[in-house]
Amino acid sequence: MKSDKPKVLLAILDGWGIGKDYPGNAISLAKTPFYDSLLEKYPHTQLDASGEEIGLPKGQMGTSEVNHFAIGAGKVVSQDLVRINQAIEDESFYQNPAFLKTFEHVKECDSALHVWGLVSDGGVHSLQTHVVAVVEAAKRAGLNKVYVHAVTDGRDTSPVSGVSFVEKLDASLVEIGLGQIVTVVGRYYAMDRDKNMDRTDQAFELYMNGQGEKFNSASSAIQASYDVEVTDEFIKPVVVGDEAQVVAENDGLIMVNFRNDRPRQIAQLFLGKGPQNLFITTMTTYQPDFQVEIAYPLVGVKECLGKVISDAGLSQLRITETEKFAHLTFFLNCKKEAPFENEDRFMFDSNSDVPTHDLKPEMRALDIARKIVEDIESDSHEVIFTNLCNADMVGHTGNITATIKACEVIDQALAKIVPAALEHGYVVMITADHGNAEVMLTESQEMVTAHSCNQVPFILISDQYQNLTKEGGALVDMAPTILKILGLETPQEMTGQSFV
Repeated sequence: MKSDKPKVLLAILDGWGIGKDYPGNAISLAKTPFYDSLLEKYPHTQLDASGEEIGLPKGQMGTSEVNHFAIGAGKVVSQDLVRINQAIEDESFYQNPAFLKTFEHVKECDSALHVWGLVSDGGVHSLQTHVVAVVEAAKRAGLNKVYVHAVTDGRDTSPVSGVSFVEKLDASLVEIGLGQIVTVVGRYYAMDRDKNMDRTDQAFELYMNGQGEKFNSASSAIQASYDVEVTDEFIKPVVVGDEAQVVAENDGLIMVNFRNDRPRQIAQLFLGKGPQNLFITTMTTYQPDFQVEIAYPLVGVKECLGKVISDAGLSQLRITETEKFAHLTFFLNCKKEAPFENEDRFMFDSNSDVPTHDLKPEMRALDIARKIVEDIESDSHEVIFTNLCNADMVGHTGNITATIKACEVIDQALAKIVPAALEHGYVVMITADHGNAEVMLTESQEMVTAHSCNQVPFILISDQYQNLTKEGGALVDMAPTILKILGLETPQEMTGQSFV
């Protein structure tokens, strides 16, 4: 039954970009009759979801973290990647107080500095240039023992690009005259975020006790993995060199990843089970209660979408599964951990018993849809936010067949959610945070597992709104649109433009 009060449901189809029809576009290859019918019937346009339009460098692909933040902020905010790059450019990076404290600790203890992080140019979790800059800063500070713990990517970069990245890093370290790569392990182990502690423990044992296969160089270790068809993301723990350079008592540790969700588990182990008097610095705020130095702390957003909804006395629901729960809550709330008043949250487990999501591409989309329909029918919340993450998470595996299936399941989920929402008076908005599943092959038929820089869809589904007030836009336009539909005033600091 419809009610007179305005209500909104926002469905974020994670990794659902707009791309050309070709054999690598899993979305166009999928059978999505319901989604296609929405495009035929309702007003829609395309949104920018990468680069400067969301606070990233020009040409930098968007991420779930940054792009949910952009949706919630309703304005362009310079992201951590931009802040750090600018600091390196103006050289304030080399005088960062958190780094200087770490260096001073190492010098006073006559110990070693360990530099941990994802080694690639993906720009999603880290940049290799940031690793190099930390070593350069250590050199300028007069340190003489610096060990680099390289985590290989293969998810936001080509699955077989790790060799070239570590070769470039080795060359940079030689040029600086300081530092050596002492361990290699894939992000599957070192950067798990889903409480698969058996994976994180393997990385921790590598860092603490040198448990891993030994190789003379990082590049030879990675090549040996390729030879047995193990790509970058899944490289097992490796010790580089004759003797393991473990993280020891009195050492310093700088964790260079700027995105904070995936280093949390390994950081917690260093904090809870690491050696005595280990001085830890993280590039950004991994978790507010971590007892560490922070090089680039949180930059706050005063008025975000969730807060405005809450302040108006409206109830809201955030519902998704494990893989995107932090994005739909913490990042959509512009990095505020606790829920706002009248903000309810529900999370399904992302099939933690399945090693990779292509083995079960339906994930929890249909369960999420069922739960949303129940909530709609109970008239519990004026605003519902959901993230259906199949296209992104399965797309990251590089398995096109499975990703096609994932997209078809999303269509089935939408076919349950949208009619129920319309029947009960919701205005439904469908968008995506960034592309992925529409670009899964290069022109030379090589696998692509990374996000794209493509635009994403925006569909406005309602009997009330027959047209959009403008053509094109960006993710920052979502919050002002939602607030206008709800009849709420848009805060002055939100510079996005409403579509209605």
